[in-house]
This record gives sequence, C-alpha cells and structure tokens, in this order.
Amino acid sequence: MWRAALACPTQSIGTTSRRRPPPGVFPWQLTGGVYLCGSNDVSSFGAHSYLVVREGGNLLVDSPRYTGRLVDPIAELGGVAHVLLSHRDDVADADRYADRFGARVWIHEADADAAPYATDILCGDEIVAVAAGVRAIPVPGHTRGSVVFEDDQGHLFTGDSLAWNQKREGLDVFGSATWYSWNALTESMARLAEIGRFSWVLPGHGKWGHAEAEEMTRQLGHLAEDMRRHSAATWDRR
Repeated sequence: MWRAALACPTQSIGTTSRRRPPPGVFPWQLTGGVYLCGSNDVSSFGAHSYLVVREGGNLLVDSPRYTGRLVDPIAELGGVAHVLLSHRDDVADADRYADRFGARVWIHEADADAAPYATDILCGDEIVAVAAGVRAIPVPGHTRGSVVFEDDQGHLFTGDSLAWNQKREGLDVFGSATWYSWNALTESMARLAEIGRFSWVLPGHGKWGHAEAEEMTRQLGHLAEDMRRHSAATWDRR
C-alpha cells in the first residue's frame, strides 16, 4: 500500500492519520540490478522510471519526481552516471537528478527541446552505445524522438513505445497514444525484432514483463505483423 501511495503522481493516496512512510519502499528492486523508482510525476503523465545499478556507473531511465526520499537511497546505491530519456513525455525532474549527481543526460534530437540541458544528443536512426554494455535504439512512432535502451543483462527500457499486456500475456503497443506515426511505430517494432535481444520489457506505462529472449523476439515479430493489418484507431479495440 505504501508503494501505491508513493507512486501516485497526484499524491492522492494517503492515511487517515498522520503517518510517515517506512524506509525502503522505493527504490524497489524488480530484478537483478533494476529498481523501480516510484514518485511518478504528474508532468510525465504518471510514467514509471527505473534505476539500473551497474559497474561503471548507474543509469536513471526517465525521471521520477525529485524528492529526498529517492535522492538519498539512490546516493547510497552509487548515484547516477547517466540519465537516459526515452522521449519528451517522461522528462519530469531529470535536470535536478542530473545536477545532483553530475550525470550525463541523453535524449534524441527530435525530442531534445524537452531537455535543453541534455549533454548528449542521439541522431537519426543511429544505434549508439551510451555506456559500456548499454545501447540506445531509436524507435520513432509514439513520438518522433522515441528511443528504447537495451543493456547486456537482457533489460529493455521502452518508455511509451512497448509494454507487457497482462490480459493478452504478451507484448503490446498503445494505438491511441501514438502521437507521431503508426506506420513509423510499426516499422520500429519490426526493426527491433531483428536487432533486439532482451528478456525483460520495462515500460513507462503499462506493466513490465519477462520471458525468454527467443519468446520476446517471436512475439515482437508477430506484433509488427499484426500492426500492419490495423490502424492506430482500431488497434486498442481489436
């Protein structure tokens, strides 16, 4: 219940008596080295963000609300070396985290106006190593500058481009939230099926999910094929 309260972007969940949350609610470890941050920010439409603890420097994927409840435990886990922004919608307080920890900030050029303080700009459809064992893969569709980040431990951080659909028990996209181009998103998923190698999908919205890498690749290929048979307007009603 405390996780629900501290993740609520409008801070609308609380207790009837005045109580402080216990320590250790967030960051919450989901799998090896990957923590859910909580403190989802209303300016990011309540999106999830993640802390990835790695040798050579930790990663903050998208940004939570800036709060001492997170800053202090993040510092205890080694701070942040890179802030990786998946797209313009989920920037939140990335500048404050970057300033606090002296981190580099990565965003795609097409969405870079949302983070004018970014230190590193991704260009076009080029796949770039943003840190040792971590690459940025542009996936235009949800926005023109959408990017996913894949690490060498099988984690794929997808922003609003791809999620795990619990009802369908598989990978899915958001047709009604495709702001740039459905056709571009379709081709991005087809490309990702060819070059990605992940067993975890960790989205900004929707649920995270896990399957063997071969199964993720198979599902993503079928997803792209299915997307070609639909429009954004009909996708969520199929």
